[in-house]
Amino acid sequence: MKFGLFALLFVLSVPASADDIYRDVAPDGSVRYTDRPPHKRAKPIQLPPLSGVTPGKGQRTFYTAEALRVAARFAVSVESPTPGQVLRTGVDRAVAAASVMPGLVAGFRLIYLLDGRAITDQAVEEMSVLLPAPGIGEHHLSVVVVDPAGREVARSAETPFIVSAP
Repeated sequence: MKFGLFALLFVLSVPASADDIYRDVAPDGSVRYTDRPPHKRAKPIQLPPLSGVTPGKGQRTFYTAEALRVAARFAVSVESPTPGQVLRTGVDRAVAAASVMPGLVAGFRLIYLLDGRAITDQAVEEMSVLLPAPGIGEHHLSVVVVDPAGREVARSAETPFIVSAP
């Protein structure tokens, strides 16, 4: 009896396939990718394989950046400064920070936009960068995720913040 119960629990705990990837959207809109079903009704997403070769039993499938770009729905947001935050010139360090869900895939990069203009010469992998000294007044920061070819795949909402005199 104990062995049968153990075997049943083991079978129920093993995922349907080692290569299955699941996309789960939380109530707050955040997106998470996992190799385990987030709930009983979860169905794996379909990703095209790296090549036309079908993996044999026990072999893993690898995916190209293009396949991930097409299949993944990146969620990018500005973490710093926070909406409406007041930064004082010469006192507060102006740091732009972003978060990317499900994470920044190898080869993908970020472009930080301050008032619609890129603040770095090229797209970067860094999740935070120093902002150039913005003038006094209201500013807007947004972040763009680009794929290895430089194509935009996701963009955050603009986050307004204020720079004031010390």
